[in-house]
Amino acid sequence: MSSTFSKKYWQSLEEKQQEPKFIETSQHEFAEEIPVEEFLGEKAASLPLDRRDFLKLAGFSFSVAGLAACSNMPVERAIPYLIQPEDVIPGVPNYYASTSNCPCACAIVVKTREGRPIKLEGNPASSINGQGLCAVGQAQVLGLYDSSRLKGPIFEGKPTDWETLDNKVRTALIVAVGEKKKIRILTQSIVSPSTKKVIEKFANKYPQTEHVVVDAISYSAIFKANGLSFGRQVIPHYQLGQAKVIVSIGADFLGTWLSPVEFSRNYAANRKLNQPNAGMSFHAQLEANLSLSGSNADLRVPVAASEYGKVLLDLYEALKGSESKNSSVKPEMIHQLSEKLLANKGSSLVLCGSNDIQDQIVTNAINSLLGNYGKTIDLDHPSFQRQGDEAKFATLLEEMQKEEVGVLILYGVNPLYSSPHAQAFSEGLKNVTLAVISLDPYFNETSYQVAAIAPDHHQLESWGDAEPVQGYYSLVQPTISPLFNTRAAQDSLLKWMGELQTYDVFLKNAWREGPYLRQSTHLNFEKFWQETLKQGVLEVAVSSASAYAFRGNLEEAASKIKARHTNAEKMELVLYEKIAIRDGANANNPWLQELPDPISKITWDNYVCLAPVLAKKLGYENEDLVKIRLGDQALELPVYIQPGQQENTVAVALGYGRSQAGSVGNGVGKNLFPWLNLVEGQWVTYAQGLSLTKVGRKYPLALTQTHSSLHGRPIIKEASFEEFQKNPAAGNEERAHLLSLYPARQDSNQDQKVGHAWGMVIDLNACTGCGACVIACQAENNVAVVGKDEVRRRREMHWIRIDRYYSDSEDNPSVVHQPMTCQHCGNAPCETVCPVIATNHTSDGLNAQVYNRCVGTRYCANNCPYKVRHFNWFRYFDNDKFPYNQQDALGKMVLNPDVVVRSRGVMEKCSMCIQRIQAGKLDAKLAGLPLQDGQIKTACQQSCPTDAIVFGDINDHQSKVSRFKTSQRDYVVLEEVGTKPVVSYLTKIRNKA
Repeated sequence: MSSTFSKKYWQSLEEKQQEPKFIETSQHEFAEEIPVEEFLGEKAASLPLDRRDFLKLAGFSFSVAGLAACSNMPVERAIPYLIQPEDVIPGVPNYYASTSNCPCACAIVVKTREGRPIKLEGNPASSINGQGLCAVGQAQVLGLYDSSRLKGPIFEGKPTDWETLDNKVRTALIVAVGEKKKIRILTQSIVSPSTKKVIEKFANKYPQTEHVVVDAISYSAIFKANGLSFGRQVIPHYQLGQAKVIVSIGADFLGTWLSPVEFSRNYAANRKLNQPNAGMSFHAQLEANLSLSGSNADLRVPVAASEYGKVLLDLYEALKGSESKNSSVKPEMIHQLSEKLLANKGSSLVLCGSNDIQDQIVTNAINSLLGNYGKTIDLDHPSFQRQGDEAKFATLLEEMQKEEVGVLILYGVNPLYSSPHAQAFSEGLKNVTLAVISLDPYFNETSYQVAAIAPDHHQLESWGDAEPVQGYYSLVQPTISPLFNTRAAQDSLLKWMGELQTYDVFLKNAWREGPYLRQSTHLNFEKFWQETLKQGVLEVAVSSASAYAFRGNLEEAASKIKARHTNAEKMELVLYEKIAIRDGANANNPWLQELPDPISKITWDNYVCLAPVLAKKLGYENEDLVKIRLGDQALELPVYIQPGQQENTVAVALGYGRSQAGSVGNGVGKNLFPWLNLVEGQWVTYAQGLSLTKVGRKYPLALTQTHSSLHGRPIIKEASFEEFQKNPAAGNEERAHLLSLYPARQDSNQDQKVGHAWGMVIDLNACTGCGACVIACQAENNVAVVGKDEVRRRREMHWIRIDRYYSDSEDNPSVVHQPMTCQHCGNAPCETVCPVIATNHTSDGLNAQVYNRCVGTRYCANNCPYKVRHFNWFRYFDNDKFPYNQQDALGKMVLNPDVVVRSRGVMEKCSMCIQRIQAGKLDAKLAGLPLQDGQIKTACQQSCPTDAIVFGDINDHQSKVSRFKTSQRDYVVLEEVGTKPVVSYLTKIRNKA
C-alpha cells in the first residue's frame, strides 16, 4: 500500500479529536444564512424567509438592482492629458526597478498604470532575492495610498510650512553647538550607503552628532560574538545554497530571521527533485514554538528557548567526540545530528536565532570546527540588514536622562512602542533641551509626542540606494510624484546642514565616487548610471570568502551557559514575529492583518499559544481569555492550542497592540515589546516566571482553516527520500481509474487546431507556506479585505489559500503546506449546477466566472469539492461598514484596472490571472512571434521566492509545466472524484529523521 495512506492528516486538534462542535460545523457549507436585512432593509423583519425563499424573491432582483445602480451612477468624465508624458500610454503598464523599504532591502520591479504604482515584484536580476518577494514586500504598494500618512510638516501639533520648520530646526542645531549639547540621530538599520554618507556629512557639520542604530528585533549578539570570535564585528552572509546539512537552533530563517526571501530561495534549490539523481539537503530545527522553518524541517525537536545555549554545548561536545548532558534533548538525537554534520564538513551550516552573545560564540565554535567559514559562511561580504545595538541605545537613554542631549532626530524608529525601555525613553524625551524631530511619514506612538515632524516620502516616491550585503547594490527611484507635501528624509538633513544640493544629486555623486569605481564594465559614468538605474542592481562582490580561525573564549561562554537556571516545571514566555506583521511597523496595512499566519491560520490578532499537553493540564480550551502575568506586567489574551510547541512554552507574537498606527492597526491585539527580557544588556525574546489565570470569558479568534474536514481523503501525498530513490512514484503509486459517461473534452481554437491548454504544477517540496502568493494574488486581482468579524464568519475572500496539514503526534506533528486555488477542472462540478451559466469552460481549458451573469445562488460553492469559491457578501470596497479598504479615492488608486472590482451578491474565484494570459497572447501576436514558455506568469507564480509554482501550456510538450505533469510525483487532489483539474501537485518528499 502507498505510504500516502499510512498517515492520517488533520488541520486542527478539533478535527483530529472529532469533537462534536467540529463535526456539526463541518457539515455546513456556509456559517450562516444570507443576512436578508443587508439586502432588503427594514422590510426584512416582516419576511420570515429561509435561504431558498429569499433567492426566489431576490434572485432576479439582484440583476435588476445592478442595472438600476448602473443607470443612476453619477457621470464621471475622463479628463485627457494636457501634455501627455512620453513614456505613458493609456492601458499599457510601465515597469521601474527599485528597492523595497524593509531591512532585507529586496530589489524589486514596480508596475505602474497611468502613473500609479499598482504591483510590486522581485527583480530577477538580483542574486539576493531574484523574482521572489515576501508578503510584506508585496503589500508595501498599499501603504503608498494610506490616507493615514502625514500630509505635510507638523510643528507643535499643527500643520506648518517647510521654511518655518527648517528655520526652527536649524536654530536648535546652532544653539546645541554653541551650548556644547549633544546631537543624536536615532535610526533603525540603514542599508543605504548614500544615506549613511548624508548622516556622516551631517556629523561633520555638527561635531557633537552621533548616529545611534536600534532595531525592534535585535541581532546584535551575532556581530558582537563574531567580533569576539574572529575580530570581525559583522553579521555574516549565510550561504544556504551551499549547505547540504542545516541545523537551526531557534532561527526561523524561512519566515522572519534576517533575510527570509534569500534564504528560502537558496534552501528550496537544494530540496527540489526535478533533475535525475538530484540530492536533497537535510534540515533539522530545534525550537520552542512551531515556526515556518520548523514546519518544513526533516527533523524537528521541541526545546525550551532558555536551553538553546545548552543544546549548542551538547552538539559541540558531540562533534569533538565526547558526550555531555546539558540540555533536555536526548543524547541519541545530538549524536545523530553530529554525525550528519561531520559527514558534511564545509558544506554544513549551524544557525542560532538567540540574541545571546554566549550562545552565538558557541555557534561560531561549532561552525569553525566544521570548516564552514569561507564556504557556507561569508565574513568578507557581510550583511548590513541588521546593525542595531541596544547597548548604544541604553547609553542614549542615560544621556537623555542627564539632559545632555540638545537635539534628537528620529528616523524610522518608534521606541515608545517597540522598546522594552519605552517608559524611560518617554521620560527622556522631556529632558531633551532644544528639539526632538521625527522624520516618520506617520503619526506613531513616538512622533505623536514630539514637537516637530518632517514627514519622509514613501519609498515609491523616493530616490535612494541599498547595499543589504556588501558588494550587492540596488537603486531606489521614484515611480510616482509625491502624493502629499512630504520631503525625503535625506533632503531634510541636507537642508538643515545648509547644503544646496538635493538628495538625488547627492546620490548620483555618491555613486560616481563609490560603486562606479568598483566596476569595470562601463567607462562612462552617465551610461553606467542609466544602465544601472534600468537594471536596478549592481553586483561587484566577486572575490571569494576567506576561512577564519576561531579564537573566542569558549570556556567562558560555556561556563555562563551552564550556570543558567532552567526550571522544567515552570512556564517560559517566548516572543516571536509573525510572517506578516513582523515588528508592527506595517500594522496599518489591512492586507497583512488579514493574511493568515502560516502555522495557526489566524488573522487580525495575537494570542497565547499553548502546547496541547499544557492546555490540558491547565484546563484551557481554544479562545479562552486568560490573564498573562510576568513580574509587574499583565494583560489579557485569548488562548490558541498549538500542536508542536514545547510543553512548558507560552508563545505570543510581537507587533500588535498599536495605539497610533492608523484606523486599521489601532487596538489590534496587545503589545508585548515591554516584555522583552534583558540578558547581559541584550534584548532576548524569552523570559521565565510566567503565570496564567483564566478570566472566565471567550474571545473568538478569526481562524481560516477550521471550516471543513478531510473525511479521510488523500489530499496530501508524501514519501521519504529513501523511498523516492528506490521508486520515483513513492507516495503516489495508487491512482484512480476513471470512467465517464461523457466524451472527452477537446479544447480547440477557432481554426479547429489544438490550441492552448493552460495548467499549473505546484511542487510541495519547494513550497514553504510563506503566503507571498496570497498577497500577490490580492494585489493583482483586487481581492477585498473583509475585516476580523467577517473572517470569523468564514467570509474571507482570498482567491488562493495555503492549507496547512498536520500528521503524526500532536505534541510534535509533521507539517505540510499546500497552496489551494481554483483547480480549473476539466469536468467542473460548478458548471453543471449554475442556473444562469455564470461559470463555464473556455476554449483553452480554464473555468471562467462571468460576474455580470452571476446571481449568487452559491450552488457552485456547494458543489465544489475543493472549496475555493467565495461568495461576495458586501460592497467591501466602498461600504462604510467595512473601513478596511481606504474608502477615499486615494485608497482606490491601488486597484488594477485590468481586473473588475466585484460587487456584492456574486461568486469569486481564481481566474488563473486571465488578464495576464490575454496580455501575453496579445504581446506575442503584435511581435509576430509564437508565445514562448514562461512568457506568461501568474501573480502567485511570479512572487514565489522558491519557484514552487509552474504555469504554462500543457499542449506545448516542451513547456516546463508539461514536463512536470509527466513526472511520477505529479498528482491531482481528489482524483477519484473525476473532476480532472488542470492544477496538480508534486508529492512531498522528506529525509527520514
